[in-house]
Amino acid sequence: MKLNRMFPFGGGKQRLRSRRARHVLAARMSGKEGARALSRRIGWVLLLAGSLATAALVTSIGMDAILGALLYRNADFTLRRFVIEPPNKIGKGELVAASGVKIGQNVLQLSLDEIKASIEKIPHVASVRVERHLPDTLYFFVEERRPVALLAPVPSAGMQLAQPMYYIDSRGFVLKPKPGEKLMSLPVICGISSDEVVEGEVINHPDVKATLLFLREATMASVRDDLDCSKIVMEGPGRFQVSTPKGGKIRFRTTYLTEQFERLNVIFEYAENKGRVVQTVDLTPDRNVPVTFLNEPQRRTTL
Repeated sequence: MKLNRMFPFGGGKQRLRSRRARHVLAARMSGKEGARALSRRIGWVLLLAGSLATAALVTSIGMDAILGALLYRNADFTLRRFVIEPPNKIGKGELVAASGVKIGQNVLQLSLDEIKASIEKIPHVASVRVERHLPDTLYFFVEERRPVALLAPVPSAGMQLAQPMYYIDSRGFVLKPKPGEKLMSLPVICGISSDEVVEGEVINHPDVKATLLFLREATMASVRDDLDCSKIVMEGPGRFQVSTPKGGKIRFRTTYLTEQFERLNVIFEYAENKGRVVQTVDLTPDRNVPVTFLNEPQRRTTL
């Protein structure tokens, strides 16, 4: 009994060391179990991700097969006819050939943008809208270029014109008449160099643009009945000439057309009040416009 009392701490130290050892061992075992649990969780995540990817792939393939069977290989969506709206002079055959589409193709697999781009390469087509009308029809809504004048280019020195006459629309786009076509009755613009005229392109020459603007505004001007716009002669940079129904000659500047129409109206009213017939008018000066009248060759008036 005394010995136990004399050495009360010996057994306690042993028990403490034993508890520490067990604690370290338990901690080591707990760390290994945590690592194994983490590995198991990562494995489950990877397995789930792989399963989802496989399901997505199978679903995609399945959807492609379903869509192919229901839509792209379905005979109900076979192209059977073309419709052209509105009726135009280009011709259905030319439009269909330019589109590159053939009867029997699946209408749902056609690229409408590609068809549009192909048709708009035809020079006489200003724009086109392409539509599918299910189950079996393709519509072309065509805006045809409408010529407003004829171009009679002047050949360059030593050159011979391959084409003596072209059409031109209000935007300046040059069109070649079809072989054997009877030319439309339109104003003729003369004096433009053949070097400036390229089929299938827009003329950017400022004087040509001015004559096109003149043709548009002349129809609304107060002097429209006193002008013969069947022929416009480009005389040089910044000016052109038209005639009157009685054979007079009127020279215009390519700028300030509205002001020139107003000045010309004053001149025609003056001539009517005086019982005279205008022979020539030169509207190119800023002021004191030279005017001559028929049967008065020696007199030149400025207005």
